[in-house]
Amino acid sequence: MQLIQIAWRNLNRNKVRTAIAILAITAVVVIVIFSRGLMEGFTTSSFGIYIDNNFGHVRITHQEYELRERLLPLDYTIDGFDDEGAQRMVERIEDLDNVNYVLPRIRFGAMASLDDELIRMVGVGIETEREARHGVIGDEIRTGRMPEADNEVVIGSGLAESLSRESGDSVTLLFADAYQSFQGQTFQIAGIRESNVAELDDNFFYIPLETARDMLWLEDEVTEMMVFGPGPDAAGALQSEIDGLMDEEGAENYSTLVWNEGDPFIQLYDELSDFLIIVYLTFILMGAIIIICILTMIIRERTSEIGMMAALGLKERDIMKVFLLEGTFLGFLGSVLGAVIGGSLTYYYSEAGIHLEMFGDVFEETARHIEGMMEPVFYTLFDFGNVFLGFSLGFIVVVLACLYPAYKAAKMDPAEALHYIEE
Repeated sequence: MQLIQIAWRNLNRNKVRTAIAILAITAVVVIVIFSRGLMEGFTTSSFGIYIDNNFGHVRITHQEYELRERLLPLDYTIDGFDDEGAQRMVERIEDLDNVNYVLPRIRFGAMASLDDELIRMVGVGIETEREARHGVIGDEIRTGRMPEADNEVVIGSGLAESLSRESGDSVTLLFADAYQSFQGQTFQIAGIRESNVAELDDNFFYIPLETARDMLWLEDEVTEMMVFGPGPDAAGALQSEIDGLMDEEGAENYSTLVWNEGDPFIQLYDELSDFLIIVYLTFILMGAIIIICILTMIIRERTSEIGMMAALGLKERDIMKVFLLEGTFLGFLGSVLGAVIGGSLTYYYSEAGIHLEMFGDVFEETARHIEGMMEPVFYTLFDFGNVFLGFSLGFIVVVLACLYPAYKAAKMDPAEALHYIEE
């Protein structure tokens, strides 16, 4: 207790310097907590949209389709194991232990004519009952409902605006079937989807799967199957289980791909994840360097005092403890303050959200590009584990940083320290 009192009294000697040290640690911990919450919130939002709409946790396609996907071909479809049909294959996959559900789909290119202008779009044939039960489309319909009849369609809100159409209106869509024959069919708009993702709202429409098969001259076939398991982190195990079934059935013409391997942007983020950890630690070390500098200054100022303590019988380990306690106080106070501020900021933006408009003109092009792939507002992820991690990193690294100055002080020769004269 006496050593604690000495350490605390020493910190109060120069309140400005102590405040600077605490604020430096606070700033570092705030940066770590908020940046982690920001990145985790961004990835949860954008990757969640990608998984729910484009990929699933694991996606199954024909091997040739995967190579030509940009062209949305109808030549390489999934027709089940041994041509038994896609529906039976879906049932077999859903029997696997790690599979929660499967969303089979058909993607195809289409267009519509408006005032001598051709508007290009992407059609998606969906099983409406499955999508209503498991998917996200039904939850994002702004007006109307999911398609029920063969001639009904749901279109994105941006696409509806481009076509000058509303729910209940008719629209004629032009497309090429599986035999490359140019066809046209008129649909009634049953609902308008508003996902707040420009890429989806401006380009996509949805029709019943059977309707898509009939108009495209496909039988019990799909172009892709989106397989969902317990969660994104379990996608690797899910893929292994599906691959095992594929090998068992001899389905060598089908391929499986995990969600985080299907897009270069996501792959890049995975590669940067480890780098971000290094960045966080770098920020913490910056705060630790400030503490080392401050403690080194304190030691130089109190050299004669250290000699006096040694001469009075204070052991090396006790002198070391005094300076370690000073650093511990600084680390604890700064980390607590940083955890409170960083946690509060993260919680606030987890509720209020961060709007891309906040990037301003400086990041206008970047913001516009990001907005095409994700919602214009994303939220930080508030997590007590993240707050605790930020606090722990700040506190532990600062305490470790104090070891060298404290050891240096303890090893001073008492005689030389007593004769030290400040200039």
